[in-house]
Order: sequence, then C-alpha cells, then structure tokens
Amino acid sequence: MFVRPPQQTKPADKDPLTAALEQEVLNEKASTLFRLTKKLENALSSLEESKTDFNLSEDEKLNRLAQAGEALWHVIIQRELCGLRQHKAFNDHLKVPTAVRLRMGPASCFRLVEKTPKS
Repeated sequence: MFVRPPQQTKPADKDPLTAALEQEVLNEKASTLFRLTKKLENALSSLEESKTDFNLSEDEKLNRLAQAGEALWHVIIQRELCGLRQHKAFNDHLKVPTAVRLRMGPASCFRLVEKTPKS
C-alpha cells in the first residue's frame, strides 16, 4: 500500500495569474525586508556614534536608542511575515545591543515626554 499526496496541492494546478501574483508578493516582502534591515543598520551605527560623541545630550542619545529599537521592531515583524521565526542568530550577526533588544517597539513609547508646567 502507498500514500498519494492530495491532488489539490499540485503546483501544475495553479492558475498562472495566481502564481505570478504570489511571486510578486514574495518579491515585495524580500525587498521590504532588505530596506528595513538597512534602516536598522543605519540606526545601530548612529547609536554607536552617539556613544563617542560627547556633544550630544542625554535626550538625543535616548532618542537614538528608541529609533534603533523601533527599527529592530520593524525588521522582526517583516522577518516573521517572510516566515523567518528565529531571530537570535540575526540579532547576533548584526550585533544588536541588549538595550536595543529591550526597547524593541514603537519609538514613541520610549521617547522622553516633555513635562508641561501646571497652570
């Protein structure tokens, strides 16, 4: 006795337009992942530069940290949309600092909010 795979999953049964659309979606996901990874690399290099630049205020350094955390968040989301679920090796390869990993999320959550004087 042998088991045949379901006939519905044959690649030849796909509509050529559907296959072309799926290919276009995959290309868009990959190019978006590339762009977001470049943005993350730029944010990480900007964060590294802020460690040696003594003219920057503490608020600006925290802002750069928040931007790097947001960029990492975008990349992680896009990686998961592409089916890439293991992020540790990726983070290690890019040398993402622990502080950035902990601040992963919307930058507005981590930016300092200016206190308004009470009237």
